[in-house]
Amino acid sequence: MHKLRIFLAFSLLAIFAACAYQPSTLQTTYPKMYQNSPASILILPPINNSNSVEAKEYFACSLAEAIGMKGYYTFPVEAVFEVMRDEGLYDTETLDAAHLQNLKKYFGADAVLQTTINRWDKVWYGLAGSLTIEVDYALLSTSTGEVLWDIKARTKVNLESQSDNLLGALIETAIKTAFEDYFPNSHAANLQTMNRSLPFGIHHPSYLSDATNYAPPLKEIKIEITK
Repeated sequence: MHKLRIFLAFSLLAIFAACAYQPSTLQTTYPKMYQNSPASILILPPINNSNSVEAKEYFACSLAEAIGMKGYYTFPVEAVFEVMRDEGLYDTETLDAAHLQNLKKYFGADAVLQTTINRWDKVWYGLAGSLTIEVDYALLSTSTGEVLWDIKARTKVNLESQSDNLLGALIETAIKTAFEDYFPNSHAANLQTMNRSLPFGIHHPSYLSDATNYAPPLKEIKIEITK
């Protein structure tokens, strides 16, 4: 009788655990992207909390293609930044409802993409080096100020030498690590981030077809790229 009770108890726990675990889908995680998906997205100047001064401009330019491939219209980044500077809207660190309304007024954008670069670190260790990029993404409605979509992404770019010569490999790795290109690396990171977490937009032929796709747990993804 005692063994039967133990068996029943474990069986109930297993059932409850199975019922409690429900993998999140893109639609359940980002319902507003399916209720009223934005057609146009304005990319804001990134907030740069990293130690790399150059990362900000290159990172912003690498976002447009990644977003456009998912079915959204994006405004020309450089032209937008010039207008924002002229209108005093370039400081996105203090983004509020008034800023969003002005962005909708000046550009007609349905949503804005705010990104925060938290880390852009290069490391060189012997025959290998690496670049680590950590970014927070948030898509905000210009009409309501609501967060429509958000994700945290950590990308590690492995900068390894392909040379068979030891000295040559050391030199190659050092050069790669010291002079890694900002645009190609951030471009690759953004392509994978959007591909894995951003729902299709209304301009994409597969719009709404990804509603049941699994969403990244805790809205976080890890990406590894080897060069």
